[in-house]
Amino acid sequence: MNLFNRHKGLMGILPALLFVIFFFVGGFVQSFFISIGGEESFYGKYESFWAYKELWNPSFFHSLGVTVGMAATVSVTAGILGFIIALLLATMSYRRTWLQILFQLPFGVPHLLAAYLLAQVFMQTGWYSRVAFRLGLIDSYEAFPILLHDQWGVGVLLAYMWKEIPFIVLLIYPFLKKILEEWKDTVKMLGGSFSQMIRWVVIPILLPLWVGGMWVVFAFALGAYEIPALMARTSFGLIPVLAWQEYTQFGLERQPIAFAMNIILALVSFLIGCALLMLQKNWYKKGRRAWKS
Repeated sequence: MNLFNRHKGLMGILPALLFVIFFFVGGFVQSFFISIGGEESFYGKYESFWAYKELWNPSFFHSLGVTVGMAATVSVTAGILGFIIALLLATMSYRRTWLQILFQLPFGVPHLLAAYLLAQVFMQTGWYSRVAFRLGLIDSYEAFPILLHDQWGVGVLLAYMWKEIPFIVLLIYPFLKKILEEWKDTVKMLGGSFSQMIRWVVIPILLPLWVGGMWVVFAFALGAYEIPALMARTSFGLIPVLAWQEYTQFGLERQPIAFAMNIILALVSFLIGCALLMLQKNWYKKGRRAWKS
């Protein structure tokens, strides 16, 4: 009984921990084993690490850079806009619960359906172009800006923003509201302005949670397939799309390459997460200061 009381916290998370170990860690180990040339009876006999050797080329590195850059853009943009919207909600909507409900609606829409709906809205023959044409803002449907399969990935970014901004908002909103309520009178008594409270109080307290939320968005966007497959140009060469093609279209002997691609994406996400944890640890040692005075 004493042993149980000493490890009560661990016992509380044990079911979730076992689930993660069994499914996530087990799946990762199995995927890595296949990617280095295991399962010869199923995928054929090749030299060890042949899939990684085949990926060691400029084309894959370009695809990796584009994929990481797109995920980073999505996470940082969603983080900044989500913080601004959460701040507005915390200061303005204490009686407007419908605004909070509005930001919860995208959670019920899968990413694949969200991409399809946005494609119907933003395509050159979609709803917005028809409205613009009826209002006389454009002379033809072809004059509507190209937002799908464009050279900058605007359609992909819009689809992710519609899904990930509400995630950031709902993640930090309760903490942001509590911080404002607890510190507002103190900052006012000390002669500080609202912007100074945001800079010197809110952001330093909220920064670990905020950055952690952006990392979750980054990790998801790094490996997501649905939105890039529907809304991105094939010339981008985003790795989740390439991995899906290798897994489904080119036979069993090419599937280890798909596993290798996903292992690399997982390692990139893991390394960035570790770097953020190290920066956070150093940040705590320096007194949780977000800015230089």
